[in-house]
Amino acid sequence: KAVAQILLLACALSVGCAHDFSSYPFKATLNTAENGGLYELYWKFDNAKETISFAVRVNATGWVGLGLSPNGQMPNSDVVIGWVTDGGETVFHDRFAGGREPPTIDEQQDWMLKGGEEENGFTILEFSRKYVTCDEYDLPITTETARVIWSFHATTDPTSEVLTFADRHSHKGALSLNLLGGLPDAAPDPQDLEYYDVTVDEIIIPENDTTYWCAAFRLPEDIRTQKKYITKFSPRVTKGNDAHVHHLLVYLCDSLNETHVGNGGSCRDGVANEVVECRSGVLIAAWAVGGETFVYPNNVAFPFGGEDFPEYVVMELHYDNPELKQGTVDSSGMRLWYTSTPREHEAGVLQVGHFVTEYHIIPPNSENFTTTGIVFDDCTNEFFPQEGIHVFANALHTHEVGHGLNLQHIRYNSECDVYEELEPIDKNLKYDFDFQQINHLKREVVIMPGDILQLKCFYGTKGFDKVTLGGLSTRDEMCLSFLFYYPKLEISIALSQIAENELRTYFSKLPPETAVNFRNGLNSVTWDEAAMNDLQRFANESEQFAYCGNLQDRGVVKSSKFPNIGCPYIPPDQCSATPNPPTCCERISATEDGVVLRASVALLLLLSLLAATLG
Repeated sequence: KAVAQILLLACALSVGCAHDFSSYPFKATLNTAENGGLYELYWKFDNAKETISFAVRVNATGWVGLGLSPNGQMPNSDVVIGWVTDGGETVFHDRFAGGREPPTIDEQQDWMLKGGEEENGFTILEFSRKYVTCDEYDLPITTETARVIWSFHATTDPTSEVLTFADRHSHKGALSLNLLGGLPDAAPDPQDLEYYDVTVDEIIIPENDTTYWCAAFRLPEDIRTQKKYITKFSPRVTKGNDAHVHHLLVYLCDSLNETHVGNGGSCRDGVANEVVECRSGVLIAAWAVGGETFVYPNNVAFPFGGEDFPEYVVMELHYDNPELKQGTVDSSGMRLWYTSTPREHEAGVLQVGHFVTEYHIIPPNSENFTTTGIVFDDCTNEFFPQEGIHVFANALHTHEVGHGLNLQHIRYNSECDVYEELEPIDKNLKYDFDFQQINHLKREVVIMPGDILQLKCFYGTKGFDKVTLGGLSTRDEMCLSFLFYYPKLEISIALSQIAENELRTYFSKLPPETAVNFRNGLNSVTWDEAAMNDLQRFANESEQFAYCGNLQDRGVVKSSKFPNIGCPYIPPDQCSATPNPPTCCERISATEDGVVLRASVALLLLLSLLAATLG
C-alpha cells in the first residue's frame, strides 16, 4: 500500500498523469522520456487465482505493444498490441510473433482488456491474463526471469487490425523482470520505522578488473542499546556507478573495535584480518546488480541490536572495473529499515551451494555444464528444529556464464524406501546475470530435519577457448543460493565441493604443468566432447566434502556421494485431463510391476524356444 501511495504521488506530480495506478504495487520504467518516449509498466498478481494484471502508460498517441519473449527477441513471442482510435474506441488483441514480422492475431484470446484511454498525449491500457493459458502460442508466466519486450509508434495508429510492415514501431526494447517475485500483499510501513545507512564515503574505485572492498561500521547507540527488527533493506548505489557496483553484502560481527571502523579497503590486503573474517559471520542484507528493495513478509523481521548482540557490521562491496577506469568516486551501500516492534517470527539467512574455489572447473565450449552443491541430511538433522524451517524468499547467484539454477528439495520417503525429489524451492532456467533479485516464493516451503538440498547450476561457455574457474571475479564463477527463512538458526552457511582425495585422482590425469599453474594446465587440455563428458561425470559421481556451520564456530562436516533420487520431481500439467502425476510410491510400484512383467515375458519366450528345440 505504501508503495502504491508513493507511485500515485509521483504520478500526480508528473506532467499529464491523472489516471489512478495505486492498485498496482509493482512498477518498471521500460523506456525514458530522454530515449524518445516514456513507457511505464505497472502490474499486480494473485497467486491464489494465478492471474496477473498489467497497466501500461506510454507517451504516445499511436499503437502500443507489450510481450513476453523466450530470449528478448521478437521471434516466437507472445504479445499484445492496442491503441485508442480518434473516436475513443480501444482496439486490443492477443497476438503471436512467429518471426521478425508483424504479429498475427491469436485465435485464442487470453490477454483480456480491462480498459483503455488517451490522456494528455499518453496511451493507457489495462489488461490481465492467467499464468498458464494452455495456448500453444502463449508463454507461461512463472517465477523465472521474464524477457519483457515492448514497442510503440509515437503518433500513428494502424489502419487495420491486420498489421503490415507499414505499421512498424518507432521505438522498441527489451528488459528482464521477475513478474512474480515481489511481495503482493506488503503491509504499510510501521509508524516507528527508522533507517540506518551502511555506506562508504567517497572512496576511489580501484583501477582493477575486480575489487572486493571491506568496510566496518559500529551500529548507532539506539540500535546497540535496544533490540530492533529489520523489515526491509534497499541498495544505495551512487548515481552513475551502476556498471561498477556488482553486489553489496552486510554481515554482523562481534570481534571488532573502534580501530577497525572507517572507509575500509581491499578485502585482500587493505583491511585488518578481523574485518575480513567477519564475512563468514551472519549475513543480514544482500543485494546484487538488477535487484531492488527487499521487503520482509508482514509477520517476519530480521532481529539485530540490543545488549549481548554484535555492535559492528562489515559491508562487502564488489566493484567491477574491466576497463580499469581511473578516479571513479563511490559512496554506495545499503539502507537498513527497522522498527522497535517485534513480529511473530525472527528471520535468518542461509547460504547454500558450492564453495567459491578454483577447483570449481567449467570447460570451454559447453552448452550446459552442470555444477552441484549439496546440503546433506546430517546438517538439517543437527541444526534444524523438529518442526523445520520456513523458507519464504530466495536469491540465486552465478556470474556471467551461468544461465540457470535449480534448488532441489529431497526427502526420504519411508513408505517407498527411496529418496523423493519434492517441488523445487526455487528454479530459474532463464537466469540473467544483469538482473538478480531476492524473490519471494509463491508459498512458504518447509524444510524438515533429514531433508537434503541440492543446488544445480548450469553454465554455457560456447565460443570460449579457455576454462572458467570458480572465484571472486565477475569473469570467474559461483554457484550459490541465499535462503531467507524462519525461525533463525545458529548457522549461516552450508557449502560443498568435490572431496580432496577425488580431486587428487582427477588432477593426476592432467598435464604436468597443472601442478605449477592450475589455470594454464587446464587450458592445455584438449577440451573435446570426450574430455568434457569425463569432467561432467567426475563432477556428478565424485564424493563431496560438505560443511555446515558458521566457519567461526563448530560445524558439521561430511564426505559422501550425491544421493540416488528414486523419484525425480514431476510437475503437475495444468493443461492435461489428469493434471496431477502419480505419487512416488505409485511410480515405484508401476516400475517394479513392469520389471516383473518383462521378466515373465522373457521367461515365457525362453521356455517356448526350449520347447521348440526339444521338439
